[in-house]
Amino acid sequence: MSKQTSTRGVGKGKRLLSGTRDQLIKDLQRVHKVFPTAVPDRDFYRQHGKYSDAAVKVHFSRFKDFAAAAVPEMTPDEAFKLAVRSLDRAIDLIQKWHEDAEYGEGWVKHQIDAVNARVHELDELFYIWRYIKEMDKEEEAAKAEPEIKTVMLPDPEFLKEKQ
Repeated sequence: MSKQTSTRGVGKGKRLLSGTRDQLIKDLQRVHKVFPTAVPDRDFYRQHGKYSDAAVKVHFSRFKDFAAAAVPEMTPDEAFKLAVRSLDRAIDLIQKWHEDAEYGEGWVKHQIDAVNARVHELDELFYIWRYIKEMDKEEEAAKAEPEIKTVMLPDPEFLKEKQ
């Protein structure tokens, strides 16, 4: 076995001693898929991950950096859709809570209206954020283009004679 994928000592309660950066990241992503609501920290990963602390330390000086590297990249559109989906779930929970509670319709309508207002506010903020990102890209593109300098030439001698 190569040093990168050494399984020396792997067994019950044992961890892989080394791995590539990508292997470590994929393992933490696997742990996150199994426990989607968990916020992984070092102790949580020790319990559910395949790799030892030493293997993680080779590629990441802090566990916080390891956790950040394992977060999947999201496009702005995906992030927005995820936020809206979460708000939709919040509305559903409020409606379900109403069915189980003794409050009148006015309370539920007030709560749903408040959540919907936040959805519209989020939509507007997202639009502004995208607009600013486009402006930043245009500004960067303008900086990348070579600047054309104008040079002032003195009038030729024959023009000075006619004056």
